[in-house]
Amino acid sequence: MWNRTPSRVEAFRAGPAAIAATPSEAVRGADAVVTLLFDAGAVRETMATALPALSPGAIWMQSSTIGPAAATECAARAESVGVRFVDAPLLGTRDPALQGRLTVLFAGAPDTRRDLAPVLDAVSMRVVSAGSAAPQASALKLAANAWIATLTAGIGQSLTIAQNLGVDPALFLEAIHGTAMDSAYAQLKGVNILNRRFAAQFAVAGILKDIRLARAETPQLPGVLLQALEELYDQAVASGHGGEDIAAVWSSFQLGRDAQTDHAD
Repeated sequence: MWNRTPSRVEAFRAGPAAIAATPSEAVRGADAVVTLLFDAGAVRETMATALPALSPGAIWMQSSTIGPAAATECAARAESVGVRFVDAPLLGTRDPALQGRLTVLFAGAPDTRRDLAPVLDAVSMRVVSAGSAAPQASALKLAANAWIATLTAGIGQSLTIAQNLGVDPALFLEAIHGTAMDSAYAQLKGVNILNRRFAAQFAVAGILKDIRLARAETPQLPGVLLQALEELYDQAVASGHGGEDIAAVWSSFQLGRDAQTDHAD
């Protein structure tokens, strides 16, 4: 195990994982390697030293959200040294990750998937087959994260509309509860917004990065909605919420309002 921030792996020293000082040390002799980093730049930097240390036939499971272009680039680099590449970003937040209940979006050869079964079983509750090679899974991940960004911003907007019009915003969640327009996600994020609970499950800075990736990868699409989302989440980062949960995008709808009184009060 290796992390760019060494302090983050200290908690694992007492467990079965071996802590490595460098990426190359971490992967040497491994049958499979998983990369889960913030962006494509971090993946490139890490694998520049790790990839040459992998044995031919080893598997590189790339699970960072880096977009189709970078996933294609990584696949080519792996192929050039005889390493099997799997495009496998993850759906889920911090708590499902700790519970091993993520969803893996998988694009890779069937035999590689069989060889990766112990890893997939350890981290996920299900695997969605997105294709036989990169970058199908990375493309699917951007579509999923664009939806998450849209839904979360929409919840923040609707709660603010209710509040601005003199309605208890909690009634919005009550009104949609159990209807076709409801979702467990809407209720979870809505309650967290009402109670100003923004401990990060998926940080604002992360979703902002993914929105920008989606815009860059789909220049042929009308960009109005993605642009609006980028502006909202960028404002949340500028207001100091970059490390908080994406529900903190709610703060971008509070600009110009008087100081807010917590709903719980």
